[in-house]
Amino acid sequence: MITKFGLVLCLASVAMLITGSLPKDKMDKVQTFMGGQTKYDNQPPVRLQLLVGGIFFLIIGLVMLGVIH
Repeated sequence: MITKFGLVLCLASVAMLITGSLPKDKMDKVQTFMGGQTKYDNQPPVRLQLLVGGIFFLIIGLVMLGVIH
């Protein structure tokens, strides 16, 4: 069961990293598809959130799979 969760985390993190590394015009299309262009005060850029979250979840997924000890 832990292996399945680790695999899902790794796949989700790869999707986040791919989405975060898209060019600006493609990123704008994804943003509008996902719910709009609402900006909040002191919010970091969406690209940064995707890349940092993707790296974080990738590390957790690899630890759960036993690749990283």
